[in-house]
Amino acid sequence: MNEKAFQEYYATGFSHCYGCGTSNEHGLHVKSYWAEDEPDVTVAHFTPEPHHTGGFPGFVYGGLIAAILDCHGNGTAAAAGYRHQGRSMDTEPNLRYVTANLNLNFRRPTPMGQVLELRARIVEVTDRKVQMDISLVADGEVTVEGTMLSVLLPEKR
Repeated sequence: MNEKAFQEYYATGFSHCYGCGTSNEHGLHVKSYWAEDEPDVTVAHFTPEPHHTGGFPGFVYGGLIAAILDCHGNGTAAAAGYRHQGRSMDTEPNLRYVTANLNLNFRRPTPMGQVLELRARIVEVTDRKVQMDISLVADGEVTVEGTMLSVLLPEKR
C-alpha cells in the first residue's frame, strides 16, 4: 500500500493517541486503510510483541485487542466521515471521531507470534455518527468480533 494511513491525516493536536497516534513515540501506531476489494471495509495489521501477552501465556491481552480495534474503528470513522462529506482527508476542517460504544465478543483466544488483521465494515454513516461491525482475524480465523459506534467531535470543543 502506497497511500497514507487514515491516522497519518490526523492534525497534530489529535495525533497523540497511544493506540494510533503518529506523534506518540511509545504508541502502538495502528494504521488503517480502505480494503482494496471491498468499498465499505477497512483493514489494519498489527503484530503483537511478547510483552502484549495476556493472563494465559501465548495469547494476546484482551485489553490490547480492545485498544487496537478501538483505534482502527475511529480511524475508519474519520475516513468514512470525509467520504460522506465528499472530500479528501487532507482538507479542513479536520474530522476526528471518538468512541461512543464498543461491544466485543471474544470468540477464541488470539494467538501471539503472528500478524493480526483488524477489519471494520461500515454499516451506517450520518453527519455525526459512524456505525460499524469490527473483527480481528488471526491465522485465518475470526477471534474477536463486535460493533462500534463513533461520534464526531465538535469543531470547537
